[in-house]
Amino acid sequence: MSKTLLFDFGIGDFVIKNGNPVTVSGIEALKMRAEKIIRTQYGRYGIYRDREYGANIRDLVVGRSMGIGFTASELEREISAALLRDEEINAVNSFKINQSGTVLEVSITLSTAYGDVSEVYTF
Repeated sequence: MSKTLLFDFGIGDFVIKNGNPVTVSGIEALKMRAEKIIRTQYGRYGIYRDREYGANIRDLVVGRSMGIGFTASELEREISAALLRDEEINAVNSFKINQSGTVLEVSITLSTAYGDVSEVYTF
């Protein structure tokens, strides 16, 4: 069972308690890794240069006016491929996109080593 540092994506920083970073394990660590994978632009950061890490979705959601059908299809492909690189994620069972103005909401159900997990990500 792997551990990871808890990150608050809302404020953009690690969660600190009593002066120490908070760690999570099991399903919570997997959910944290999944969100980090999705929110990390593939190929952008030198720390991941020699690894296949992140998703190439920025070009699909920032400043583009492609139809939602094409965008949804490409987002599903990119996000699924990125998440399936994690050894504890077995499959992406459900993938839904809802667009409201310039906001995309991506709902995913993952089959994992810990059971099924449903998450919603907003871009």
